[in-house]
Parts: sequence; C-alpha cells; structure tokens
Amino acid sequence: MLWTSALNFQSIETYFIAERSEHGAVKMKTAELMERSKSDTLDFLFLGSSTCYRGVDPHYLDPLKGFSFCSSSQRIGNSSYILDVALEYTSTHYLVIDIYPKIWVDDGLVNKEAAKDWAVNSSTPKSGPIVDMVLATGEPYYMAVAGYFWLAERLGVDYPPYAHIAKDHYKGLGYVANDVEPIESVICDDVDVEMSDATCEILRGMIAKASLNGAHTILLNPPQLCEESFPRPDCFSDVLYIDGNDWPGAKTPIHYYDDHHLVDKGAASYSVWLSKELKKMTLVSVAFND
Repeated sequence: MLWTSALNFQSIETYFIAERSEHGAVKMKTAELMERSKSDTLDFLFLGSSTCYRGVDPHYLDPLKGFSFCSSSQRIGNSSYILDVALEYTSTHYLVIDIYPKIWVDDGLVNKEAAKDWAVNSSTPKSGPIVDMVLATGEPYYMAVAGYFWLAERLGVDYPPYAHIAKDHYKGLGYVANDVEPIESVICDDVDVEMSDATCEILRGMIAKASLNGAHTILLNPPQLCEESFPRPDCFSDVLYIDGNDWPGAKTPIHYYDDHHLVDKGAASYSVWLSKELKKMTLVSVAFND
C-alpha cells in the first residue's frame, strides 16, 4: 500500500521512501553520459567523491575529452560498481580515481548513502551494477529503496528532484560549481589514513578492469588544507600517481569552503594545473609503453 501511494504521490515517496535530490548531480551527469556515443572514447574518466566532482572541471582538459562520474561520499568500494555503470556507455584511455584519504577511515567498503544516491537518482537503468552496489551494503532498508525505485522506473514514474540546491550549479561533464563563501583559516586534526587490505584489493581490481578495457589508471590525491601527504600503500606503488597537494594553491584557505572542498575559483585554478599534469602524465605513459 505504501509503495502504491508513493508511486502516485511524490510527497509520500519523499517522506516515506527516499527523496529524489540534485545533490551531487547524479541524475544530470548520468543522463549526459548516456547521450554520448560509445565509439566517442574519452581521454579521462574520473571516479571519486565530492572532492572530485566539486574540484575537477573536465572542461579545462580541452582539446582532450574528460568526464566526471564522481558523486557524494563515493568510496573506492562504490567506485568499483560505478565504473561498471560507466563502461556500459563509454570507453576511456585513462581512468582517474580520486582517492581522498579521509574516506578510507570510515567503516564499510561501500558507502550506504552513496549507493542509495545512485539507486534513487541515476538516469541509467536501476539494475545491474547499481543493484549490486546496494546489495553490497547488506542493509535491508537500502535494498528496499532500490527495489522501489527499480519498480518506479519500470512503471515510468519519474518525479523531478523534490528540492533544488540553490548554491550548486551543474556545469556539464560531471562538474558541479558552488556559490559558497571561502574560509579564511582552518583547524586541522590528525587522522590515521592507513588503507585497509580489503580496500587495496578493490582498488587493484579496478586497475585490472581498466586495463582489460584498454585504459591506464591514474590515482589522484586531491588537494587538502590539512593532509600534506599519505603513505602510498603497496597495492598501488606501481601505478601512475598525481598528488594534488603539489598544486601551488593547495594550502591557500580562500580556495576552499572547508578543509578539503574547493570553491568555484579554487576549482578553476586547480583544474588548470591538473589538466597540465594529466597531459604530461599521458606523454610519460605513451613513452613508457613505446
């Protein structure tokens, strides 16, 4: 009865099932990716959390082609499933995985809210890898949410996002700009950022999958005001790596609205620097393979 009511009234769906949201722009970026021709290969496909979709603007890669499939709270465990979603619609020469260190210390390999976000808001079919990601949470509530939105999709129920986020602006290619005030300073806490063996295993699996699909992998540590660096686990000591903290603006507080999320001007400056680093990295990779 609840599902039947929710399928007919968005307010019931929102308050008793889950809220359709623009947060992270998952609906818009998946719809945009689906419009691409799979034969039109990307140069760079980005996966990762909000440090990626708020910090990396693929437009600055021009004339190379990039697209960000990053989303809110997307841990490496989530990224593994989202890579499968992306590969259904595109191919890429380079897979760039944003590996924000603090996200490693949270419990669980797959973030439940990130999984729900894709089950609720993705424009891609709510089946296959998305369902598998939700099942990996092991939580009955999230499984029920995924089941409801799978049914809603089959029945053609497609409500608009329930609430709009006035300060977020989707700019295309997966990038979300935000109109928020920068900070002037920050107090940093010490955080243990050791990567678990299980996370390493997932990461190595993604690297292998990218390789099977003809792509090289680049790991990207995003810029942060507090963390200078982190130990590079053995599981990716042999993989191409860029440290965003090498960006000259990485320790400038006015580029951020907290200790790790960039404001729009900070993201622009970082993206210009990163595009140059990625282009240099591709030249190194080609020379190495030759």
